[in-house]
Parts: sequence; structure tokens; C-alpha cells
Amino acid sequence: MLKIDGVKRLFVLNGDPKVVARGFALGSFVGMLPFPGFQMLISAVLASLLRFHKGAAIAGVFNTNVVTGVFVFAFNYWLGKKILGIDSSFHIPKQINIGFAKTVIEAGSDVFLSLLLGGFITGILAMFLGYYVSLSILTRKIKSKNED
Repeated sequence: MLKIDGVKRLFVLNGDPKVVARGFALGSFVGMLPFPGFQMLISAVLASLLRFHKGAAIAGVFNTNVVTGVFVFAFNYWLGKKILGIDSSFHIPKQINIGFAKTVIEAGSDVFLSLLLGGFITGILAMFLGYYVSLSILTRKIKSKNED
């Protein structure tokens, strides 16, 4: 089975580079939020509503999750907790999967708000990075096609 990560998937996406890059950026942002198992669906719906490239939005989520993994949720929780001044003994599980949503709900609103705020902040950074990196890749792809 061929495994294609989010950035490599950009090379096979067609469309206006800015629209594709916006989709990838959106997916990069949503990938940082505490909604595992639903991030791709959320990205696809938002991309449809905003008229961004849906495939790129899904690739952005995939890429963000592959690159960041459990580390980003732990960091987002720590960041949100520090900013909100929350004192909690919640620990991020070793694996993030669809059951993570239930774990967060059972932990309480403080944990969710910490994850959400931290995810929003790192998501903004991921969004800008995702946009400019993907736009650069797509622009080079078009230039190399035109040179051939």
C-alpha cells in the first residue's frame, strides 16, 4: 500500500495555487484543535463553505497530525493551561484517537478550554506556515511544468 503524506499529496492536487494553499492552511489549523477523529470532516465542511480546496484541507489535517502527533496536544494543553491559569492534574494519554474526545469531556471544561486555546494559538502558526509552504510548493510545481 502506497503511503502519501499531506505535503506529497499537494503535488497531485490541481487548481488555483492560492485556493489549494488556503485549503491546506485551513487543514493545518484544524489539525491543531482537540477534535481527533473529526478534524478531517470539520476541515472538509469548512473548506466547502469557504470555497477552499477540500482535498488540500484534508491533506493539511493529515500532515499536521503526522508531523505533530501526541506532542502537540500535550503542548497545547500546557500552553492553554498556563494562559488560563488553570491548575489541573490531567495527563494527555499516550495515544490520541477517537476515544480522546470522551477522555477530554470526562476531564471537564477546564481541560477542553486549555486544549482549545492552546490549539487555537498553535493552529494560527500552523495555518500561516501551511499556507506559505504549500503556496511555495505549488508555485514551483507550476513553474517547473511551464519550463518543460
